[in-house]
Amino acid sequence: MSKVEETTDTATIQTFCHGCQQDIKVTVPKAIVENADSYPVSHAHLHGDPAHVLILYVDRQYLIRGTELSDTVTVERPSENLPLNAMVLLRVPRRYRETAMVMLKLKQANAADVAAITGKSQNAESKYLGQLFRLGYFERTRINRFYQYSIPKSNC
Repeated sequence: MSKVEETTDTATIQTFCHGCQQDIKVTVPKAIVENADSYPVSHAHLHGDPAHVLILYVDRQYLIRGTELSDTVTVERPSENLPLNAMVLLRVPRRYRETAMVMLKLKQANAADVAAITGKSQNAESKYLGQLFRLGYFERTRINRFYQYSIPKSNC
């Protein structure tokens, strides 16, 4: 039987991993179990050297009803700053393209600088720059009341 330690937000379950051949503690967010549509809930735990995944099947009382072992794991994460080049510009929504092209020329600017070149309102350029920042194409620094946007060094 697994040993469970609960906090407000998590349940820590002690179990045996057949990959490591040792007891391990796995922390499961309670929200995953409490908001599940059906039980048991699967939870993957990456650990060990070499890395492997222990998949736990947890019931609503946080008891383990089964486990599986995966010897391989692939973790894909988008890079923090996406490259901004001609091919990427074609995938950027049309309303952001002109803003992105101006930023490629200026390398660093605020919404007023970009608006002066594009002829769009500063408010519109501020929205477009903010969206391109959230998409990962620009870096942003706050200077007084304004944001200064820049092309990441890796894209220059």
